[in-house]
Amino acid sequence: MYRPKTSLTLMLASAFLLILAACGTAGPVDYDDSKAVSNDASEATVDSSLADEPEGKAEQDMAISDSSPTVQPRPESDIDLQESETDANNLQVGFTEDGHAYRGDPNAPVVIEEFSDFQCPFCGRFSEQTLSSLDENQIALGEVLLIYYDFPLESIHPQAFAAANAARCAGDQGPAAYWNMHDKLFSGMQDWSGQDPLAVFGQYAEELDLDLGEFTSCVESNKFKEQIEADIALATSRGVRSTPSFFLNGQSLVGAQPVEVFNEAIAAIQDGESIATAPEEPPVDESPLQAPRVAPTPAAIRSDDAAGSLGDPDAPVTIVEYTDYQCPFCQRHVQETMPGILSDMIDTGRVHYVLKDLPLDRLHPEARAAAQAARCAGEQDGYWEMHDALFEAQPSWAGQGEAAADTFISLANELDLDEAAFRACLEEERYAEVIQANVDEASALGANATPYFFIDGLPIPGAQPYELFLYAVGLAEEGLLAEAFDPGEPDISKAYGIGDPNAPVVIIEYTDFQCPFCSRHYEQTFGQIKENFVDSGDVYYIFKDFPLTNIHPQAVMAAEAARCAGDQENYVAMHGKLFETQAEWQGRSDAVDLFIGYAGELGLDAESFASCVESGEHEAAVMQDLEEGSQLGVTGTPAFFINGHSMSGAQPYPIFEQAIKQFLSG
Repeated sequence: MYRPKTSLTLMLASAFLLILAACGTAGPVDYDDSKAVSNDASEATVDSSLADEPEGKAEQDMAISDSSPTVQPRPESDIDLQESETDANNLQVGFTEDGHAYRGDPNAPVVIEEFSDFQCPFCGRFSEQTLSSLDENQIALGEVLLIYYDFPLESIHPQAFAAANAARCAGDQGPAAYWNMHDKLFSGMQDWSGQDPLAVFGQYAEELDLDLGEFTSCVESNKFKEQIEADIALATSRGVRSTPSFFLNGQSLVGAQPVEVFNEAIAAIQDGESIATAPEEPPVDESPLQAPRVAPTPAAIRSDDAAGSLGDPDAPVTIVEYTDYQCPFCQRHVQETMPGILSDMIDTGRVHYVLKDLPLDRLHPEARAAAQAARCAGEQDGYWEMHDALFEAQPSWAGQGEAAADTFISLANELDLDEAAFRACLEEERYAEVIQANVDEASALGANATPYFFIDGLPIPGAQPYELFLYAVGLAEEGLLAEAFDPGEPDISKAYGIGDPNAPVVIIEYTDFQCPFCSRHYEQTFGQIKENFVDSGDVYYIFKDFPLTNIHPQAVMAAEAARCAGDQENYVAMHGKLFETQAEWQGRSDAVDLFIGYAGELGLDAESFASCVESGEHEAAVMQDLEEGSQLGVTGTPAFFINGHSMSGAQPYPIFEQAIKQFLSG
């Protein structure tokens, strides 16, 4: 049942992993490669599966973990109120005295300093997906001030510096013009990346009704070169290594994290606490190898303390949902996905649906009281009616503190419940213990986010689409759901490899020919592995494809080119050639012509090679590698499996040496 297993993994990939999404380190910065683990790698699951299909993306609110470091106060920022104005979204925008653009209330209690790169796809994702939500909520409400700093990574994004200058040139005509250009540059990244961008910048200026002469003069003179270089120096002095990187009241948060992570961090700072931080990368003397993945063991979940249930308790499949009434993703599940589950699975006797409480108190301070309200309504056989009403009315009671109880009572009256009995139940907090028991159980099961589901005891995190539930329930009915979680093993029967197939150590690399970190691995590490271990017969090295199509549009074609060379027994030579010339062909529409030229340089039959590449005969094999990698938990490139143990990122040679010797001695 290969296809069901793989398909479910692809659908769940983004839900299983909290991804640290960031672009790589800037060229001028002196850094330790052992800590520069492929930030391209952090993006693969999103880009290769459901990034372009929002309806298929698992979304959830996540509980924030406690930590003890000293909380940094809001940093002192010199804001020039004379240069502020209101933009089209009714947000206050302006410039600090040292010329940095900001949006939000200058007196907001939380200051987010963003270090970003206009050519970084992860920065673009933050701008389009996360910042838009912050704009509508914390920034609009006066809780957050965002200040933007430039950190162009010229070594991998050669047009980023010019884009930063273009944004500042637009800012010469007002802060709203700056932010309009900021948004244009991110949304139109594909239009100006990989070419001379000035003409595109001029087009944007016209579309924004800027003074084109003034803008063009500013751009062509590179007016803000020194200011941008000063930002790079500032970022480096503060330990910034990648983009986007943030400081929230001085506390570091790295990567294009989802809005839930920012919500948690902002809430923690407002509560006077430190934000949760990602663990540091292991030092060189520690092995980053991860044990082989195994299928999860079905969880045993109590049903006697459930908030409510639907359907036949003897149905062949049971879905348990942990929910939070103040969570917007739980609301989305109720409104968009639950109707289909109800009509097609619950009412037809296929599914017994159990609901349990998981209020995320720090994020949603009224959620626990709402859970009480639903259970109190349940005393009068009105649980599910109140459940639906609470989600429908969520905007009216969320954030109201103790006043939220008035809304709950109004909803009870609308449902014709006995108000006195309902009110007494609320005031007594009659269900406090059982709700806490649900929370404790969820924590023990690893469910620290909402919504969170278990289908026959197997975890499904996030507000998944109806199609996933339909698919997973179908597998459960056939007794195949557990098998769908089994990652299996890579199929190496048709893969290209070098060395002795009977070597005691097997390394499988999943790579993307357009990924700069894969190129770094090839240039700095692969050669040493080959010389010291492959050529000696200790390692069999296998190549697999994992093109990140959303950010590397030529990666699939490059992978096909390598395979076409392989048809003429020259896979490894073309593999190396593609990495060595990566800067020449990436971002170019005529990349195929360059590949054909490389084939000629390598002494291949160029006509046969061209026919192979242009026919797309190897595309299916490339995409099968991509699917297989996702199934195995690959979350980016380069990614490795060493005797079945996974290792992510462009790790330095000593890490590989240590891991290989570990297996040779074991």
